[in-house]
Amino acid sequence: MTQKEKILFKSLCSFKQEKFDETLLDFATPAVLGKLFFNRMQSVAYGVLEKHGLLGKVNREFKNSLKAAYKQNLEKNKSFFNCIEQLEDALAGCNCRYAMLKGAYLCRLYPMGYRTSNDIDLLVHPKDVTEVGKALSAAGFKQGNVRNDEFEAATRKEIIESKMMRGETVPYIKEVNLPGIKFLEVDINFSLDYKHGDANLIEEMLNNASLVEIGDFKVCTLRLDDFFIHLCSHLYKEATTLPWIEMKRDMTLYKYADIYMLLNNADEYYVDFLFDRATKLGMEKMCAFAIIQTAQLFEFENLYATRIASKVLGYDYTFINKVISPKDKKELIFTEPNVLERFFADDRKKMLKEVNNFEKT
Repeated sequence: MTQKEKILFKSLCSFKQEKFDETLLDFATPAVLGKLFFNRMQSVAYGVLEKHGLLGKVNREFKNSLKAAYKQNLEKNKSFFNCIEQLEDALAGCNCRYAMLKGAYLCRLYPMGYRTSNDIDLLVHPKDVTEVGKALSAAGFKQGNVRNDEFEAATRKEIIESKMMRGETVPYIKEVNLPGIKFLEVDINFSLDYKHGDANLIEEMLNNASLVEIGDFKVCTLRLDDFFIHLCSHLYKEATTLPWIEMKRDMTLYKYADIYMLLNNADEYYVDFLFDRATKLGMEKMCAFAIIQTAQLFEFENLYATRIASKVLGYDYTFINKVISPKDKKELIFTEPNVLERFFADDRKKMLKEVNNFEKT
């Protein structure tokens, strides 16, 4: 992509911005369109163009592709909210705490249609995984994966390896046949890292969980500061773990858009509160990682947040360039320090070089 195409892409994704440079629309190319879809930002781009009255200024095929995706997202969101209600019913008899993460809360917090989710993530205490799994099984869920639009049951080996290596269960899946959602997938997370996490930390987060209302919609989720910190830790895990880079899923922009939406207009008091909480949880560097990268990927206005994030890292940005390979216990580092340039690279794996054996920070 050319530099102008990159600037346009960034502007179309920065939906919090009040101004838009109309001259950039001369660079609304197929490359930009493809990048928007690849990063699940197509509906955001439609909303940005609509907000600034610019839908009539772009190529017809460019506009119609975004419009169709936006309408599809609206339909999918309705089905997704239905799925959340089904899941809450399935878990109603559980005598344990849980919190719905990521999309279950965010899809309603964004302007409608901007964000979708393909699954529902639950955070539960490790000791409650079996109970929650039994409740889902009783409601008709089965463990496995959807491949080529068909359900494939998981093997016992897959179920065991997922618990041991990923800190989450093999997905629980139920065929629901709703518009835009054929299968409802539920992921049970009992760790905040790629390996087993701190059960005490998860317990503390769950003790602060509550029922949150967004208009007429309610969802049981983490307290907002813990929710944000968990988002950062999840983004950090995927962005710094080699298999995700190999799958080219390490920097999918919609994950960074979550950080951008929640923090772009936050005041200094809230930023300080977030980092104070993150420090107590031992996750301040993960938050700093997510904020600094997000600031480079969007037209990010919260300069105070980036200053605090830089201070947390001791102004040493090596941390945001490190990658680990859990399988062979190797540490690698990006040779390209510019996050935005890495994002637009066709193959980020080629930008890595091995450093030494590691211990995850």
